Amino acid sequence: MKGVLESTGFTWGAWYWPVWLVVVLVSFLGPEIFSLCTDHGPNTLSGWVWRALKIHAAESPLQWSATDFLAFGVWATLMVWLSFHFFTGRFV
Repeated sequence: MKGVLESTGFTWGAWYWPVWLVVVLVSFLGPEIFSLCTDHGPNTLSGWVWRALKIHAAESPLQWSATDFLAFGVWATLMVWLSFHFFTGRFV
């Protein structure tokens, strides 16, 4: 497949990335699930982002600031790029 790196055997990435992913998921999901189950929504990642960007419930995108659009644009670009990168092997 064009653009996909050839495997050169065992490298540090073979153990580092799975361990990193597990640590990140556990350290994120633990507090996130606890906050949601104990009705502490403001302690979630979403709650923090909404406070940082000063977004209110049911706010229309017409009320967004330039910072809101920039943050959304960066997030959308990253998600599109990672999706194509992971699932098609492009943009290596």
